[in-house]
Amino acid sequence: MKKGTVTDKPLSNYFGLHRRYYRSVNLERDIAKPSAVEGYILTERASEALIRIASAFGNPDAHRAWTMTGVYGTGKSAFAHYLTALYAPRDSELGRTAAEIVQQAFGAGSDEWVAIESSIPSDGVLRAVAAGQREPLSWTVARALSKAVNLQFHKQGQSALCKRIGKWEKKLE
Repeated sequence: MKKGTVTDKPLSNYFGLHRRYYRSVNLERDIAKPSAVEGYILTERASEALIRIASAFGNPDAHRAWTMTGVYGTGKSAFAHYLTALYAPRDSELGRTAAEIVQQAFGAGSDEWVAIESSIPSDGVLRAVAAGQREPLSWTVARALSKAVNLQFHKQGQSALCKRIGKWEKKLE
């Protein structure tokens, strides 16, 4: 092989990957990381699901349980992570990063963006994320609630609810 040809250099000299593509999304680990949302692409199917979910937030009679199914690697966890980011407090870096993605996908003044934005409370929603483990389901739910409450209300100090949930979490450990 002749020196200086393309084939004597590693592929890493020619290609680069965003951090989000290095490993799969872990909902519990990545819940507060804006970098895990950067570069997310709202596909046509994800956009449709997002619109359905956002419209249900404003309608008390709407169905609020969804199932996402698909083969391995099709973006189910990435979409779930994106939703948790979008419904973070609006003034957080995470919430702003996710909102920018919607604005780019639909357009800042579009009907879709207005509907989605109006479904997001300014303080966000309580984002209880849990990955199943070998433990009773009640422990998994208590752990998810404890982390969600601490993440949501960390600036305001611990309320009585935070303290009580924290006690549950300590009992589980």
